[in-house]
Amino acid sequence: MLFFLAGCSERPEPGISALQSQHGAHRLADRMPKVVPYLDCVPSRVDGQGSAVAEPLCPMPAGSRRDFKITFTVGEAGVVPGGFVMLQVSPWWGWTAPQRHSPKRPGFVEVSTSFADPSLKVHVLPANRILVTSEKRAFAPEEKIIFGYGNGVRVDKFAEAEELFQIFVDADGDGHSACIVAPPTLRIEAGSPAEVAVSVPPIIRSGDEVTVRFAPLDGLGNWGTFPEGKYQVRVNRDGHCVEEVVLEARGGEKAIPFQFANTDEGVYFITVDGPSGLRGKSNVMLSQAGEPGLRLYFGDIHGHSRISDGTGTPEDFYRYAKMVSGLDIAALTDHADHGTIRVEGKVWERITKAANEAYRPGEFVTFVGFEWTNWEYGHRNVYYRDGNGPVFSSLDERSRTPGKLWKLLEPYEAMTIAHHVGGGPVATNWEMVPGPREWLVEICSIHGSSEYYGAEACIYRPVKGAFVRDALRRGYRLGIIGSGDTHDGHPGRRTVGAVVSGLLGVYSPELTREAVWEAFRRRHVYATSGPKIVLNFRVADAPMGSEVKWAGTKGPIPVALRALGCEDIKAIEIIRDGETVCRAKGESVFALFSWKDAEPLTGTHWYYARVVQKDGNMAWSSPVWVTVE
Repeated sequence: MLFFLAGCSERPEPGISALQSQHGAHRLADRMPKVVPYLDCVPSRVDGQGSAVAEPLCPMPAGSRRDFKITFTVGEAGVVPGGFVMLQVSPWWGWTAPQRHSPKRPGFVEVSTSFADPSLKVHVLPANRILVTSEKRAFAPEEKIIFGYGNGVRVDKFAEAEELFQIFVDADGDGHSACIVAPPTLRIEAGSPAEVAVSVPPIIRSGDEVTVRFAPLDGLGNWGTFPEGKYQVRVNRDGHCVEEVVLEARGGEKAIPFQFANTDEGVYFITVDGPSGLRGKSNVMLSQAGEPGLRLYFGDIHGHSRISDGTGTPEDFYRYAKMVSGLDIAALTDHADHGTIRVEGKVWERITKAANEAYRPGEFVTFVGFEWTNWEYGHRNVYYRDGNGPVFSSLDERSRTPGKLWKLLEPYEAMTIAHHVGGGPVATNWEMVPGPREWLVEICSIHGSSEYYGAEACIYRPVKGAFVRDALRRGYRLGIIGSGDTHDGHPGRRTVGAVVSGLLGVYSPELTREAVWEAFRRRHVYATSGPKIVLNFRVADAPMGSEVKWAGTKGPIPVALRALGCEDIKAIEIIRDGETVCRAKGESVFALFSWKDAEPLTGTHWYYARVVQKDGNMAWSSPVWVTVE
């Protein structure tokens, strides 16, 4: 398998697999050289030599149209007859597919050279690859191959600091290739702003000063700059405006600072209105008296960059999570085993460095992670608590199964989380018992809900028996989280066109790696389908994620819930052992709910809560396991 065409959302296109595994008759017909998939390559010392420049390289708006010329200069080793030079245009996120059959249509490819060679062949391969080879003539050092890629090529629809025109060189003709050291990079910028993202802390102590984050976004969520002008900010408490301020943006600003200190107890929303109809509304914020024992933090710990099949750089991933989405916790989890770039060596060092440099104890927590992308057992993300650890691929026999992976992770403070478990790209095989440090499961992401078969916003290609409730019924004690699995470089925000997304809420005494990790281990977490819904859930006087004993002589088991929605709450449900045992209607953004299980069953049973907003967004608590004695 070469790589995904649609990121983690689909399996690789069948044509790619056929191309990689059935070279025989097709190659004999057109004499195309052997092409080993990128991640299977074992390059020789001479592969990957050469340099390239691209025109134009000026910043350009996302989704705009351009014509490109990429000039490759052959390296010192040259390229033997039967070797190849291959241009890889990004196969993701809107790039026009290269083609040679219609000179007047976008993406038309013309190849010229600084030398004459009648035997030169040009092949346009699946996944936006353009291969140049010669059966009879070598490419000599300093000779040039010029790729014309034009007629109004549409570029990536998402902002991208380092979009790549990768060039792979097989210098010795064995089918193995390597990318040149410094491929040309292109900067793609956000379009005109269409909305303002506004974020505030979910819970504060009354009297605290609050910092509000504003970020201008175009129609696809790309972070741009504010148009010059005045912006009216309103602080609304319990449905009434209690403060109004006019802020002014100057040209090129990506953020406008704003703080306010009048934070009496109540439920807050912050709104902003600016030039040209720009508007934004914050998540809900609760101000309450007293010092909480645990604080609520929001995070997105599943997303991808251009290093695998996403958009953007690792560094920009963390900047967006913090400055745009207002997250407290984030982790980039690029595929270790799919994409056009090997996640190893300096690439893995860059991923690790980006996470560690973004980490600010007390302010912003990051974890080093990667995705183990296995098509037999399901996909799992791997996380390291202490900011370092190795990367393992499911393509490597040593780490091909979950059991082998967990064994290799034993020397490290590491955990794994299964995601899109109910279906989608691939369902999780729950016949394999979760490892000893698989404490959590992802219930929701851009692929849909994996709560149960037939659930609202259910994941596509659902597989019966693979859902979160199915895992819980097997006796697996897993806390519930949501995360985005975004590939657009926008952690913490729903990808345009996705039905839902995912966030996790974490209750922790402080915002450090160690404290958040311990909260993960204790399963003091919950999930939302995207909004920062505030949820607190207790059963038998124990918080979500707990395992407790309850004497039957004590009578009914108490269940309590408090929720704050970012929109009005429609319904609250209590699920016991996979069945809804209590349902109540919501009336506003605030819900305070209590119930008693008057007929507790003997043995061990699990309870969790789901909160549904009127706009269809949801939150799910982690279960509480109660053993009735």
